[in-house]
Amino acid sequence: MDSYVLYDIIRRILLMLRFYFALWASKFAMWVYKLRGQERNDRPGLLAFKLCPDFLKHIKKPPLVITITGTNGKSTTSALVNNKLVAEGYKVSFNDWGANLHAGYCLNLMRCVNIFNKVRYDVSILEADERTLDKMMGMIEPNYIMVTNICKDSLRRNGHPEFIFDIVDRTFNQLGDKTVAILNANDPISSQLAKNSKARRVFYGMTDIDAKPFENTVKDIAVCPECGDFIGYNYRLYRHIGDFYCPSCGFKTPDSKYFAKEVDLENRKMVITEDGKETTYPLISDAVYNSYNVLSAIAILREIGKDKEDISKFLETQQVTKIRETCEEFNGIKYYTYGAKSQNISAASTVFEYMAKEPSDKNVVLLLDELQDKNHPTETLTWLYETDYEFLNSPNIKKIIVGGHMFLNHKLRLLLAGIPEEKIVCVEDEADIPNYVDREGIEKVYVLFEIDCVTKARNMRDAILNKAKEEAK
Repeated sequence: MDSYVLYDIIRRILLMLRFYFALWASKFAMWVYKLRGQERNDRPGLLAFKLCPDFLKHIKKPPLVITITGTNGKSTTSALVNNKLVAEGYKVSFNDWGANLHAGYCLNLMRCVNIFNKVRYDVSILEADERTLDKMMGMIEPNYIMVTNICKDSLRRNGHPEFIFDIVDRTFNQLGDKTVAILNANDPISSQLAKNSKARRVFYGMTDIDAKPFENTVKDIAVCPECGDFIGYNYRLYRHIGDFYCPSCGFKTPDSKYFAKEVDLENRKMVITEDGKETTYPLISDAVYNSYNVLSAIAILREIGKDKEDISKFLETQQVTKIRETCEEFNGIKYYTYGAKSQNISAASTVFEYMAKEPSDKNVVLLLDELQDKNHPTETLTWLYETDYEFLNSPNIKKIIVGGHMFLNHKLRLLLAGIPEEKIVCVEDEADIPNYVDREGIEKVYVLFEIDCVTKARNMRDAILNKAKEEAK
């Protein structure tokens, strides 16, 4: 036998042994975490990746793998798709707690196989961080990749939208016709993805709903990527999302296969045209961006062959995921936790705009500092000055209470946004925040929180609620 052939055989055997060792070790670790009640932990996936860097290449995949990525909206969209498939009886693996990096992918797909690498799940839904796509999706080869949008995100994490666009576009070029691209037609950035690849492109979009969006401090995209002229809009929905065009060339919004021709936020329903036929679907929220999340979930479910009427009935049972929003009511006041990604300029600004436009009189509690920032005290302030705190200067926001280790930085930004100082309350000890929340003259209290601090936010909401109950005795 030729020495090179023998070497290649030995190499392949060793690589496969390494993969199975990683699979068995990580499966054992997953079992241990499950015994401890810590099943929602991606460390077994991280172990698999460290033991076998090409673990994702060798592990068998279910018949259907869906990747959902984008700056904003991927968690809600992923949850809706997962919930629908689970309701139909599919066995679905879903990294539903936001483990959207390589460790989360490994854990997700590891659940789909047994110890002999035989597939035992029907579907894998991967909520995916945009930064990882070009290095990971080539090994996974998903059937579908949805990109919700590409917006300005954390400078430290994601740099700028063009940088992220290149990563995602490179991913589609690598995958070719193995993957279908489902894209937001109203995003002048992400709608240009996969133009030069062999991937089939499917678009979804929305009509003018008279949203009257505020003007953002930072423009996610200002000039035409084709000719450099300024982009125009027939209408905008929020931020740079809308019906766009270039006055100097042919750059414009592509036609949508799934088009929301009517959107009624007040009554929470929308009408979608598909191949000339109309279907009415319920909405899970009165926020424009959540309407897009529903629209994107419908686009995926229709692409994989789910019935329109079944999807509509299913959506009647859905609400915004509890990771993003919860609500408790007492004495006529509603107490919310509401996700608003810190350091994510577009996410925080969009939530601030919603707070201003939501008509009820309210108190807003800002808990927007990430826990890990305490270990990185530099380069964490830039997002404050690119985020539209000016949107919070609204007459229906009666008080803004700021806690967290950066509370004075937030106060300075609020003052620079023109918000009267008497409306701002800074609380160094977060445990004292409930003492400053109004009990009269308001209809709602929103605790806006960084999404990595869900438990902290719920504890704060409960403390505020308990304080109100004590005073009512």
